[in-house]
This record gives sequence, C-alpha cells and structure tokens, in this order.
Amino acid sequence: MTAEQQEFPKAVLYSWPSSVWSTVPRLCLYEKGYSEDEYIVKYVDITKGENFSPSYLKYGPDFDRSYFRDYWRGCEHQISFIERYRYKPAPTLAPATIDGKALSDSVIELVHHPAVDPNFLSLSAVDSEDLERKSRSGPGKSLVDRRKALQNYLAEARKAASETSVSPKNGSLILEQKIVQFLEEKLKSSEEVWQLYHGQSGEEKLKQFFDISIKTWTERLPEACAKLEEMIEEPYFLGDQISLADLHVISWLARLVSIADGSLTKDGLNALEAKMGKPPGDKLRNFWKLWAERESFQKVLVPASSAFQEMK
Repeated sequence: MTAEQQEFPKAVLYSWPSSVWSTVPRLCLYEKGYSEDEYIVKYVDITKGENFSPSYLKYGPDFDRSYFRDYWRGCEHQISFIERYRYKPAPTLAPATIDGKALSDSVIELVHHPAVDPNFLSLSAVDSEDLERKSRSGPGKSLVDRRKALQNYLAEARKAASETSVSPKNGSLILEQKIVQFLEEKLKSSEEVWQLYHGQSGEEKLKQFFDISIKTWTERLPEACAKLEEMIEEPYFLGDQISLADLHVISWLARLVSIADGSLTKDGLNALEAKMGKPPGDKLRNFWKLWAERESFQKVLVPASSAFQEMK
C-alpha cells in the first residue's frame, strides 16, 4: 500500500458471498485494480436475516444490498464511492458521455426490475413438486430463519422508536420510525412467501404463485434478454470497454445461470435457455463468453455461484 493510500482509513464493504448484488461492487473493486488489503469486508448473513438488524439498517437506505461505509465522508453509494476513490483513477467504469450514462442507467434499471428479480426466481416454484423440494432445502430454511429474524428485529426496532419518542435527538425518531416501517413491510412480504411454502396460502394464491413463476421464466426473462440484445453496443454494453452496466448484467446473468443449475463456464447460458425455452441472442452469448474469460469473473462470480449452490 502506498503512502497516499495510507492517508485514509480503509473502507468497509458489508457483503455476503451468496448475495447476487454484492458481487457488483466486488467486481468493480477487482476491475479497478484494488487488492484485498486495501479494504475490509464485513459479512452480514442475509440467509439468516442479519441484514434486517436495526443497527445495520442505520447505515443507509439501501438495506438489502452490500455497501461501503466511508469513515471520512459518511455513507455513499457503493459504486460511485469506488469511482471517486482518490488513488485508483483508471480504468474508469462510469460512462463518459450523457448518452452513455443514459444507456447505462437503462440497462441497470432493466436487470434490477422486480419482474426479473433473481431473488424471486430462487424462491419461485413451477408446481407442487418443485415447491416441496425447495421447502425442504435451502430456500425453505432461509425463509424460516429470515422470518424469525424479522420478527425479533421488528420488536427491537419498535422498542427503540418508543424509547426515542420520549427524548428525541437530531431526527433520530424519524430514522427509528422509518426502520420500523421498513421491517413491517419486509415481514409482510416475507410472511406471504412463508405461507406459500408451508401450505397456508390457499389453492388460489398457490396457483397464482406457480403461474407467476412460470411466466417469469418463459416470458419476462426472454423479454429482458431480447431488450439487452438490442441495447448492447458490443462487445460490451457501451462498446469496447467494460462499464458499470456490464457489472450489473453479468452479476444478474451469473445468478440466473446458477438458479437454473448451470455452471459458470463459457457455455453457461445453455442452462438459462433450457429454463426459458428460448435462446439468448448471439450478442448476449458473446458478452457472457468474454466475461467468462475475465479474471474478475473467476475470482468473484465463480465463488459466489458456489456459495449460492451450497445454500440451495
């Protein structure tokens, strides 16, 4: 580490190996040339709901995603923080033009759309047999752990909000109330899935769940892939150099391949084709193959896929 680097405390990345979107800042760090001794990774076990702890939620508004805690400038967005780090100016992953920024934002928005959310697909089931299998394995266990954690953390947050209301300090009551509201919403949505997994939702909701799961795989994902095929400027989304958009897309694709029981090799998209019933376009396939050869793909996404497979 250089003398310039030693002027600043190390940044802290809160993450979890099997988290799909936590791979984005880790890819960014790798592509920017940071070594592992230049930052600290603190693990928050999302499979047990640790990311819902009120003490964790106070760090920032994006509660379900890994992020940096920057000790000298407060909390900032994970990627923009990395890009503004003083001693690693190149390569620049942020778009250099207004048009490039617009395209990048559109691509990122597409793969983060709830209709193609990998976290939903990992819990989705196309029929009763599929649901029974998942309820006995990782997804079912994770739902139970997260539900219990949410219930406990919500009780803790409500108590803190009640105590803060007696003697509020510098907007602390508003923050406590926001955390309570956030946890209430998360518990409600988690409860709905838990009921599906435990036969307490009723036949109509169960059928809707199966229908949505099938539609997501066979319609929504092919539609998203077709849009990406149109948007990519080749070989990467903004042309010859990788950008922030590429990091999001490859993390998204890698998780979908893992959910589809594929391997993160150059032919990994074949598993996705089998689930969708339609092949991804040639541009997207080439994009995948180029990434599969990158060192960051092997060092970040392959281990993340292994961690995800272990919890399935």
